[in-house]
Amino acid sequence: MLVTYKFRLYPTRTQESLMTETLETCRLLYNDLLDDRIRTNAKAFEQKRALAAFRHGNKFLMAVHSQVLQDLVFRLDKAYGAFYAGLSRYPKFKRKDRYNSFKYPQIGGFKLVGKRLRLSKIGLVKAKIHRPIEGTPKTCTIVRDIDQWYACFSAKTEPRPSELRSGQPVGVDLGVLNLATLSNGRIFENPRCLDNSVARITSLQKSLSMKKKGSANRRKTRVLLAKAWRKVRNQRLDVAHKVSTILASEYSTIVFEDLKIPNMVRNHNLASAIMDAAWGQIRTLTAYKAERNGGRAILADPRGTSQKCSGCGETVPKGLGERTHSCPNCSLVLDRDVNAARNILAAGLERARAEGQPLLVQRRRISKFVPAKQEAYGFSRG
Repeated sequence: MLVTYKFRLYPTRTQESLMTETLETCRLLYNDLLDDRIRTNAKAFEQKRALAAFRHGNKFLMAVHSQVLQDLVFRLDKAYGAFYAGLSRYPKFKRKDRYNSFKYPQIGGFKLVGKRLRLSKIGLVKAKIHRPIEGTPKTCTIVRDIDQWYACFSAKTEPRPSELRSGQPVGVDLGVLNLATLSNGRIFENPRCLDNSVARITSLQKSLSMKKKGSANRRKTRVLLAKAWRKVRNQRLDVAHKVSTILASEYSTIVFEDLKIPNMVRNHNLASAIMDAAWGQIRTLTAYKAERNGGRAILADPRGTSQKCSGCGETVPKGLGERTHSCPNCSLVLDRDVNAARNILAAGLERARAEGQPLLVQRRRISKFVPAKQEAYGFSRG
């Protein structure tokens, strides 16, 4: 399986200038390739062949590694593949400061030398290699995050055994009041990362709206606002990693609800809270970590999990404000979310047995470049 490792880079001013120029060259070339696609309907192999000939004599393209430029053709082709598969909108031209990564698709363009990363056409860049890379690195993507730089290595690791490891299965009810409630009664509290920074973000947004467009103060405020949002984003990712690590390491089978999150966030009263909880991120991280540990993640039908009694199966209607499940039929009384998590676990295991899926996470692809919507996240439906 392919695993991505992300490390912080600390380039010098000269190296940072070279990487910024590389990003701008890639952005302009991407826009040119997109324009050529729109006008002539050129194919990927045609653009790749034309680019190899056009590169010679152009000092800006010659300053960028050839494999980085060739990867832009595949990046554009992937964007078109996602559009035709119904996974994204039609490819757009990239505005300045909206193109923030370039990729070395082969190991010849990059090399780890101790605690430094050698990048072709850029030099030896200091890197914080905080953990060893398992397997052989295949690609290296350089990412700019406002004022920080990162290197993302895609490495191929040895496949895990196909048999599921032994252990207790668990159902997970994702929520807003509590981030996650397990079928065994364990609860992960919701840290509400956005609430801790909303005052500063609101203040910066108001300040930005009053700045003159094109001014230096507006640019400074934009950077401060972007950093405030980055802090929230990193906090969410940290929580998602911690929760997913616990789930994948302590349980053999993890069952989530097959929630249609894009549809749920259309409710403007709950959209902010749902996005702040990062349900999709938790499910995605748990899925790949479970697979690496010899476990599996399953998606179960969410219908009726909150209203059904986990003890006798009777339907017990309750409003969103009712936090306790009390069944008049079997006298079962317990937390509403725990009851839902038990129903999720039962529905997931039943569906797995019915569809005969004893293996680990299943993956399929719609086309050469475009992953299927759910299978790309590493989930087995059932």
